Amino acid sequence: MVSLLVAKNEFLRSLKNKKKLVLTFLLPLISIIMAIGINTMMKPSINLGVIDDQYINKSVEEKVSNIDRVKLSTANKSTINTDIILAKYLGVVEFKKDNKFEVYCLDENMKIEIEEAISEVINSGSIDNVKGLLSILDEGSLSTSQRGNGFIFITLIITCTMSSSIMLKDKEDRVLLRYSTTPNKLSGYILGNYIYNTINTIIQILVSSVFIYLLKIDIGISICKFIILGIIISIIAASISILVTVISNSELQASLLASSISLIMALFGGTFLPIDKMPHMLKFISNISITKWIIELTSSIQKGIVYGNNMIIITFIIVMSSFIVFVSAKIGEKKLKY
Repeated sequence: MVSLLVAKNEFLRSLKNKKKLVLTFLLPLISIIMAIGINTMMKPSINLGVIDDQYINKSVEEKVSNIDRVKLSTANKSTINTDIILAKYLGVVEFKKDNKFEVYCLDENMKIEIEEAISEVINSGSIDNVKGLLSILDEGSLSTSQRGNGFIFITLIITCTMSSSIMLKDKEDRVLLRYSTTPNKLSGYILGNYIYNTINTIIQILVSSVFIYLLKIDIGISICKFIILGIIISIIAASISILVTVISNSELQASLLASSISLIMALFGGTFLPIDKMPHMLKFISNISITKWIIELTSSIQKGIVYGNNMIIITFIIVMSSFIVFVSAKIGEKKLKY
């Protein structure tokens, strides 16, 4: 009951502070729409390196460079391996005498695909196989909804932390010290803040879905599925923000910590690089990132799978959120009091 009163008080307090209302509501709302919009437009592109020497096939170079999302760049033969490892090029082509050529690529299967594509351009002038390379990349990359929900999760962790850091201000103003002298436990105050954050974030998701519908943004899944995933993301993002806040000593520290945690979770969770393309060690580490489970849940729901593993993932996320809030309450009872 105390937690609900605290949540209600936070809503009233946010409504009184117009500047805070803009920051805690409109900012994440805009961020969510931008994340979805940007990811809708994002498509993998190909950057092929070409060794600059006397045997360059200008005809092949011209035809390939005219293909949308394919770029040819001059490569240095002495740094081929380094450039490919750093993902500067998907592959490097070295033209030789009599229309012969050599392809350098870390992925053996992709190397074969590039060789066939270049051979086709040389022999018949057709660029169909080069376009086929784009299809291969599209199949191996994250969908708009997967990448979008990954970015939304990052955004909500940061914005929820901005909102929940009001607890640190209440501590600084000695509000929590006075609160602790009442019969009510400090854990009730922390839980109330979590409830406020969760509801506020869900409202942001609902409003975002309305804008996405009105702007006709293709997010790869239905609005109803987007809302379901958004609610789940809101629950876990709000819980992480509470933990980040109670272990921090200032609002600035909380914001920096939230940004760092969300970025690390995104990197290991597959938001920037699909898990299938990660080294084996990183694949194993990715299991501890909630971002991975959100992306996998999005993939399953996008395919129309409702039960089975989805229910296990949803249960796992909710249980994890409850555990994080419980730990946060215990830590906060000791740390926020003094």
